[in-house]
Parts: sequence; C-alpha cells; structure tokens
Amino acid sequence: MDIDLKFEWKLDRDGYDTTRESVRDMYGRPYERENILARGGPELGYRPLEIDGLWLQFADTCRSREGVRQFVRKFGPLQDSPNVVHYYQGVAEKLWAIWQFLEAGDRRAAIELFNDERNDSYPHPMMRMSIGESAERPGGFAPVLVPDRLEDALRLQALQAITENKQFRRCRNDGCVNWFGYGPSAPHRQTYTKRREFCSDRCRIAWGRRNKREALSHA
Repeated sequence: MDIDLKFEWKLDRDGYDTTRESVRDMYGRPYERENILARGGPELGYRPLEIDGLWLQFADTCRSREGVRQFVRKFGPLQDSPNVVHYYQGVAEKLWAIWQFLEAGDRRAAIELFNDERNDSYPHPMMRMSIGESAERPGGFAPVLVPDRLEDALRLQALQAITENKQFRRCRNDGCVNWFGYGPSAPHRQTYTKRREFCSDRCRIAWGRRNKREALSHA
C-alpha cells in the first residue's frame, strides 16, 4: 500500500503561543496544563511526508517543552485540537524509543512498541483511503493511505522506517536539527550511502568553514 506523499499540513504564519490553565485529572486531582494556540494569522501549506526524517526531528526535539515550542513554530501543531505540550512529549518519547530499538538492530522490539496502544491518547492513526498511481508499477494503480493530521504523518514515517529497515542519522553540522535516512529505501525515494554525514550541501560547507576557522585560531 502506498502513502500519499503530497499530503499537506498548514501552519500559522504568525506563530503560536502557549497558555496555562488549571484542570483536574480523571481522579479529580488538580494540575496545570500547557496548551498550544495558533495566533490566527494566514496559513502556510507544506508537505510533511516529503521531509525525510521529520519523525526523528520531532522525537529528538519534542521531549522537552522548549523543543515542542520550537517544532510547532516551524511545522505547526500535531492536530487541529487539542494541542497539549505534555501530549507532544509523550508521543516524542515513544517515537524516540522506536528509533533506539532500530538503531540497536532490534526491529521486533520496535514493532511491538509501535503496536502498543495502551498509553496513547489517540492510539489509532486517522487515515483516509484513496486510489492513486502505483510507485512500484508504472501505469498501474494502488490503494493509498492519506493521513489526516501531522501526528499521523509522523507515525507513518516511523512505520516506514521499521518496515523498510531504513537507517537514520542526525546532520553532523552543529546546531542543525535535521535527520536523514540512508541505506535501503523505497523505489520512490532517493537512496543515500552510509558515508553521508550532512543533510545538505549548505550544512556540509558551513561545517567545513567552521572547522577551518577553528584550525586557524589554534595555529
């Protein structure tokens, strides 16, 4: 089954704010909840599934509250509503643990964790079914999964990483939060070798220039 890489998500050009409110949990105990709210500016559309390794950028950065804010400013909220900071952190922790299993070569453990829905507030990804041209059979057609939310797109990327046995690496350039895949890949994606260290030529050049400056300063 193919996945609709043209799936679009929208983010607020004016950005997002976080607000705090006092609520009670299911046992009646009070706690403070931090919500993410759009400022109501014009919307900008983009295609999350075309950003290789976005699920890992989310998992890497959104385990902290500040990381959640930074990610949302750049890519928008996980869903239309509700958007609660601690929920983002929970999703990020699970995706990060999946990557750690994959990095250790334990795909079965990654599969078990991916399928574990006990601790997910929204356990079932929300998808639509469509029919499109097959990526593997030119001229043919195939069922296509279309995510409804950014969260589902990230989970789909994690699913593909497991099923395609794809490996990932964070960009070597200091300060860059991008991740990219290398090794075996699906037919509709570019394949990179294990020697790749940077997400782009821009980062490779910036890293080289910084190293050169540091070498000259110590000469």
